[in-house]
Amino acid sequence: MPHLRPILAVVVIAALATACSSAPGGGSSEPSFGGGEPSSGGGEATTTPGSGGGGGGGGANGSLTYQITGGYEASGELPFQPLISLFDPSTDGWVAYFTSSSGEGAIVTFNTQAAGQIINFGDGTAVVIGTSDPGSGSGCTFTLTKNDASGMVGHVECTSALLTTGDGTIGQTNFSAQWDAHP
Repeated sequence: MPHLRPILAVVVIAALATACSSAPGGGSSEPSFGGGEPSSGGGEATTTPGSGGGGGGGGANGSLTYQITGGYEASGELPFQPLISLFDPSTDGWVAYFTSSSGEGAIVTFNTQAAGQIINFGDGTAVVIGTSDPGSGSGCTFTLTKNDASGMVGHVECTSALLTTGDGTIGQTNFSAQWDAHP
């Protein structure tokens, strides 16, 4: 099962990024699955009401569409998985999972917390990682038009996301995604 390693790496990276980037003393660590006030995100994310989105047609709870070009080519649409995703009011953001119900094929995980955003892609052949952190060099700009307990809408553009392939090649790639999802 060597093709599962990149997917597992994406899940581990997403979990670590979420755990490590929580603001100290940020309030309750209990996740919330409803209610709350809308958050406009933070970090380098911008809020532009009425723009962004797309990618909402593939699942009962919405979906994410993605495109990867340059160094690795992939595109598709993945349904939102609300049973394994959560909104945490203490970080003002989601830890969200988009994949098939069976878990086969590609998986995209990301967090939309106010302190900084990160997105990960894995498909058994490659792993792509992008973040809003300007020091990462991934060149990602997140636009969150909705980011609260009732769901998330937005898009990301990465001009130099980190790319790792199954043969050990490390490089950069362009990565874009749009999402519209709700629990």
